[in-house]
Amino acid sequence: MDLIVYYDAPQGIGSQALQHWVEALIGSQCTFKSLPNSNNSAAFTQLPAYVADILYLDKPDVIITAISGIHERPICSIELAGCTPQYQHAIQRFSRMLASAGNGCPSVVIMPRRKRENQGGPRFYSRSPAISYGAVRLMDIYNVPAFVLDWPDDDGMLEHEGSDPLPPLASEPMLMLSQFIAEAIRAFATLDFLGVLWKGSVTRRLLDATRRDAYGSGAPTIASPGGGGGAGGVANLDLISTTDLLTRMLQEGRASQEVIAQIPPHIRARHSSLLFYPTRLVKKAGDPYVGMMSYYDIAFCRDGSSSRDRTHNLVAYCNGVSIAEVTNAMRNFNNNSSNNGCPFVQDVDASNILRYAYHLRNGCAKTKTKPIRIYSELADIIVFSDGILVHS
Repeated sequence: MDLIVYYDAPQGIGSQALQHWVEALIGSQCTFKSLPNSNNSAAFTQLPAYVADILYLDKPDVIITAISGIHERPICSIELAGCTPQYQHAIQRFSRMLASAGNGCPSVVIMPRRKRENQGGPRFYSRSPAISYGAVRLMDIYNVPAFVLDWPDDDGMLEHEGSDPLPPLASEPMLMLSQFIAEAIRAFATLDFLGVLWKGSVTRRLLDATRRDAYGSGAPTIASPGGGGGAGGVANLDLISTTDLLTRMLQEGRASQEVIAQIPPHIRARHSSLLFYPTRLVKKAGDPYVGMMSYYDIAFCRDGSSSRDRTHNLVAYCNGVSIAEVTNAMRNFNNNSSNNGCPFVQDVDASNILRYAYHLRNGCAKTKTKPIRIYSELADIIVFSDGILVHS
């Protein structure tokens, strides 16, 4: 089977080093292709459809694919998270797991179980159970493998593959990952990819390990979304009645009665709403809130594969953020006559014909800036200081 690997090398990791690491991990030569820097580029519109679907929400570091029939389909995605693994940092990567699992692609995040603070100081950070709990919930909802593997450390200092800042291939977690990818490749060659993969012995072992990490020290709850009683154990989340939410928006002057009357019936019909409180939406790529929102959705709101399948509304109740952050960003996109803007303000020629065709069929749902894509897909209501937006 000819394997194709799409990649976006994390900061500090050279492209060649990553390619050699992936080939050694898989045990096979691969064809490598760079992932586009942004979804509003011509390169994005030229991606295979099943790869572009994953990038709708966020971009994993590595996506392994192969040809199935006439289409190129994903086999597995890998996220290399060498950050300190406390609650906020851990779930910041969660939208990449959701992007993969939500599109039928098994997902693996490699993250240290513990790590010293930057520059090797004396303070240790331990991995929040939230990332494993989110992975378990993804598996429950989508029936797609989603695992968190340890990046090995030595007394809190990350171990590396020689001089390259990548996990050591001879370590137990990477040997397990190599075996899992081998199972996935074998399953991919069958008519029932995920069904066969779930029967694999390595896949079952990783499922058991991820469940133990998720529940072993206390599962996350809305009152304690980080789980385990550690950092992030208490977060700024409120579960209130939807009636009280609508009243609050009106009383605070965030929306008029006429605007509130436009909120779709399926949002009004949910009795409760989960509120979190971003302090920015577009700025700084929306981090860390886009990852946090993805986690809150899957961990506490979702009861089905569609973002309409929820027990609670998911509400971004922004503090000090004007609706102009979104309207200005979209206006700039629509009025941008460069090759990264809206193609409909240009004449069609060889430089933009693929982007034009893509937008005729799909609009800009997948080519908007990342935080706007994620908020518009996942949030039922975005509440600004001077207006609201709703999930249609």
